[in-house]
Amino acid sequence: MNRTSAAWQLTAGGARLAASLMFACVFVAFIYKIVMRYAAGDAVAWADEISVVLFVWIIFWANAFVVADRRQIRFDLVVRLLSPGGRRAAAIARLTIIGGLFLWALPGVLDYIAFLWRERTPVLSLRLDFVYSCFGLFVVAVVVRSGIELFHLVRPGWRRYV
Repeated sequence: MNRTSAAWQLTAGGARLAASLMFACVFVAFIYKIVMRYAAGDAVAWADEISVVLFVWIIFWANAFVVADRRQIRFDLVVRLLSPGGRRAAAIARLTIIGGLFLWALPGVLDYIAFLWRERTPVLSLRLDFVYSCFGLFVVAVVVRSGIELFHLVRPGWRRYV
């Protein structure tokens, strides 16, 4: 295993660990809320807010850094019927459209996230730019992954990627 591959595996493992830890925190907050509601008669509002914020982070974090593009849900009934060259063309078109749209939207997304520094969550007063910064990471990851896949599809040896 070369250094690049080892570094990539370590980074991917760290991303999976972060997603797992966020999910564990959601579970702990959920259990705490249930115990406090029935044992102490206290509706712990912060647990709801933490759960919602972490769910938002889990969804965008995992889709940006954990779930491979090939494992995403696709409607490929027609694409599977195409020849390898047709599948390549369809993949190039899909990646160009998706990557291009996300790249086009990126400045507006980052600008809006930066704008949200003024707003805070109702219970814990977390800044909304922090809460939704995971969406910015997701958009950047989609653009980068689309570019990498396009790079592989336009080079010799593209059949491994179709």
